[in-house]
Amino acid sequence: MNNALSWFDVAKASVLLLLYILVTYFGVAFRDVIIETDTAMLLLLLNIISGFLLRKRMAYVITAASIVAFHFFVLPEHNSFKFQNYQHIITFSVMAFSGVFAVRITQSQQQKIRENKILRAELNSNYNLASVLAALNESHAIAKASIIHLEQHLHMRAQIWLFSPQLHCLTTHEKLSDIFYQPLVERFMSRQQQHVEYISPTLSLHPLDDQSGMFGVLVIESLSEQVFNPILSTLISLSLAGSEANAALTVAKEATQLEQMRNTLLAAVSHDLKTPLGAIIGSATTLSDTTLHLPQQTQHELLQSIAEEGYSLNRSLTKLLDISRYSIKTLIPKCDWVEPEEVIGSAIKRVEQVIKSHSIKLSGDTILVSLDYTLIEQIIANLIENAAKYSPAGSIIDIKTDYRRGHFIIEIADRGCGVAPVDRLRIFERFYRSEQVKVKGTGLGLAICQLIVAAHNGEISVLSRSGGGSLFVVKIPCEKYELTDIYE
Repeated sequence: MNNALSWFDVAKASVLLLLYILVTYFGVAFRDVIIETDTAMLLLLLNIISGFLLRKRMAYVITAASIVAFHFFVLPEHNSFKFQNYQHIITFSVMAFSGVFAVRITQSQQQKIRENKILRAELNSNYNLASVLAALNESHAIAKASIIHLEQHLHMRAQIWLFSPQLHCLTTHEKLSDIFYQPLVERFMSRQQQHVEYISPTLSLHPLDDQSGMFGVLVIESLSEQVFNPILSTLISLSLAGSEANAALTVAKEATQLEQMRNTLLAAVSHDLKTPLGAIIGSATTLSDTTLHLPQQTQHELLQSIAEEGYSLNRSLTKLLDISRYSIKTLIPKCDWVEPEEVIGSAIKRVEQVIKSHSIKLSGDTILVSLDYTLIEQIIANLIENAAKYSPAGSIIDIKTDYRRGHFIIEIADRGCGVAPVDRLRIFERFYRSEQVKVKGTGLGLAICQLIVAAHNGEISVLSRSGGGSLFVVKIPCEKYELTDIYE
């Protein structure tokens, strides 16, 4: 705390000193009207105010001066320090004791108030840090936020070191050198001590530990006389330990999901890929058997079966390769001006073998929108193929395009069996197959659509169509080119 007197302290002392002089003057000038006990009460009130407003030493000095002035000027033995009788001794004693006691009480209360303010400010500061750290997940961000807080609120520079997977400085203040402090941290780590080590009056090392033991060190270089609160190191330890635990849990979940995906992929390969291969081998074997004299129609049907099964196999393998290649982090759309009708036509061409027994009804205005041609074509192809698989032969597949409120919208509807309510939340999962209808496929087409739409920051949903069937709606935010500008 700064002990130097400010001009405000001097001003307060001057005002109070003037009040003391006025009270003493009136006590002497009107001694016939005001008895000395009344003057003593006024001076006592000023002593209480002095103890409340002034610093401790100054309050005691002014209080002592007022007691002496009261004895010398106000008591009946005017201009003298003598006592005429014992009553005056009692009055003076009470005046002196009350003045000193009043200053002591008020100063004690002031000290408590200051301590409470400091404690409240510290609690608010710790709460703010806890709120900031609770919102962060990564260890580096937690360490960075902690170092910034220590500098701004406590005038301390800090470094945070972690022991795993090897000793490394997670984050450091820009004015501290990690190379300079590394030997100190290595020695601290080798000792495995669970208490604070003070290298100098301004430099200290604080352990960061959790239930399994010490996992790091917090290096503190203080630039002021403020004392580091151990609660802060505990708070930082808990946040870092939680972050590391979450990171480990995420890795474990990803490993589990990867293993589950591998198992599901093997099941899909063994069933959905093996079946067309068996049909191809069987048909090819029959055709190559020279002992058999097959009619021309039968040979044609077997060759057609080989082509269809080969096409189905190729589509399944393509989807497996796509789902293994695509992810939200790596799938970055390359947008350019495209015409939706052209993209739809290209998508229909890709799946013409699947939809040859269906007719397509296309509606929508001619527009130009900024999209990734290849990825949008794949979405449309997968949805058209899905509609054809789950609707009876000869039925119409409706495709409608639109642009509303900054979004390109495409709707693909069929007259098939529809999607059961229990399946609507899961049909976009990888390898998920509805138990309601048995249709050949890998269960990857809609999952690929979901990935591509998410990469465009869009939405895909499925609704029940009036009169039966399903309606898939894709909404993708994008820019629209005003075609009217071309003809003006």
